[in-house]
Amino acid sequence: MPSKDTKVNIQVFTDFDGTLSLEDTGVLIIDDPRCMGTEKRKMLERKIMDHEIAYRDAVWQMWDSCTLTWEEAWDEHLNKCSVDPGFPGFYEYCKKNDFPVTVVSSGMKPLIHKVLVKYMGEQANELEIVANNGRIKGRKWEILYIDDTPFGNDKSKTLEKARATAPPNTIFVFCGDGVSDISAARNADVLFARNGRDLVTYCDRHGIPYIGFDSFEEIEKVVADLAEGRSKLEKDEKNGFCKVLSVN
Repeated sequence: MPSKDTKVNIQVFTDFDGTLSLEDTGVLIIDDPRCMGTEKRKMLERKIMDHEIAYRDAVWQMWDSCTLTWEEAWDEHLNKCSVDPGFPGFYEYCKKNDFPVTVVSSGMKPLIHKVLVKYMGEQANELEIVANNGRIKGRKWEILYIDDTPFGNDKSKTLEKARATAPPNTIFVFCGDGVSDISAARNADVLFARNGRDLVTYCDRHGIPYIGFDSFEEIEKVVADLAEGRSKLEKDEKNGFCKVLSVN
């Protein structure tokens, strides 16, 4: 490990749905045929990718279609949502090394917190969660966005706020999987994109460097190599992103 004088500062930011969790809490509910259903939801997602509709407007329609009670949503869908098995160990590593971990999500905070508590217990309360709020009354669902941007929760703002007070040498790591992660990805030094998801497609299309992953165990190894001096960052001045290179 580097000495305290040469300690590498790292801050980790991760999306929740489909990144930290293996399933998407919103999709689990919205795809219920009593709500919007899979076909209509995928149609809206295609329109988002093609810039035919703002992300926040499409997601509002999705949640507005929900007709389940909170109890039905949890018992029939959310209770099946699982966390990446590698995340608890990764979080313990970050905690041990004083690397802050923040969950940034375009989903609903009450859903995210309940799933995290199921898998992490009281430790879930240690995580900062920056997400939208939600109002659930009977069978009526409404997503309450926390900003006025096209994303409803512009994740890049969370990273920008953290960077403003972080030491200059801090490495910002972002982990994501979807369209709502793009703005945050552009403000990170190291980008992890879950394999097989929309963020990978977007990065490939626009030449954005990223590290594909299937488990947070892989992310932990890369972060540990950076923290312990086995790897370093090389910034591409053209696109502003960094590549992780092994130190010979």
